[in-house]
Amino acid sequence: MKKSLLFCLVVILLSAFPVMAQPEGPPPALLIVREEIKPGMMSVHNRHSAEFTSIFNQLQTPNYRIAMVPVAGNENEVIYITPLESFAELETINRSTESKLESATGMTRANLERLDKEGPALHNAMRDMLAIYRPELSFNPAVNLSQMRYFSVTTTRVKPGYETQYADYLQKILNPARQNAKVTNLHLAVFQVISGAQAGTFITFRPMKSLAEIDDPIFRRVRAGMSDDMRKDADKAVRETVMSGESSIYAFAPRMSYVPKDMAAADPAFWNPKPAAAPAKPKGKTGTR
Repeated sequence: MKKSLLFCLVVILLSAFPVMAQPEGPPPALLIVREEIKPGMMSVHNRHSAEFTSIFNQLQTPNYRIAMVPVAGNENEVIYITPLESFAELETINRSTESKLESATGMTRANLERLDKEGPALHNAMRDMLAIYRPELSFNPAVNLSQMRYFSVTTTRVKPGYETQYADYLQKILNPARQNAKVTNLHLAVFQVISGAQAGTFITFRPMKSLAEIDDPIFRRVRAGMSDDMRKDADKAVRETVMSGESSIYAFAPRMSYVPKDMAAADPAFWNPKPAAAPAKPKGKTGTR
């Protein structure tokens, strides 16, 4: 039950930023869930996930999440992110959610039992990750998340023993270069995974309102603004500290997401979409045979 409820990611937020109407910084911690869906089962899975979301809404459970589906990356992966003030809060969320689900009766109980039985046939694998926010490594992170529609998610795995050097690279070389290049349209929140992935895993979230934001060649502008020595230092730092990196883009999936009322109220047409219309039945022939 727990996996199906909380779901999920690689490097992943909030589903990494707090759910407020005004721009705010990321939360102190995240639950990031990554689910690998069996090939050919994505549409079935998404309907399954949306049914769970409907039950969460009905029972008013506290396990808020933003669901994301791939735009570029593993086409069989779904990610859910839950913002947390602390991991003690996660414990409270889990207990309260389980209690409300277990107390469900009637058709709701029957639907939960059916959904639990259907789950294993949809998933190849699942992974839950706990991550802490690293504000000193982030760049211009405050956004109004309710207005965002995409996350670019970059997962970086640092060589063992080089976490401090990697942090210095972000804090002392890359972020100052971004500042000098005046890339004010770039928002990045860096989280460090503390459980659920190999040590030295960092996940950077870039929220975007539109895919058009990718058209701006930010990386080239930042590189162009560096001095020769800064570029050499940056390249050396990456060679010495980074073991691997992977970037993917995900679109928010409102029917599979479960967000607080104040966040949904900021854009109800997006966060509370009307149920998909059932296909029209073919009209029968009229007249005598």
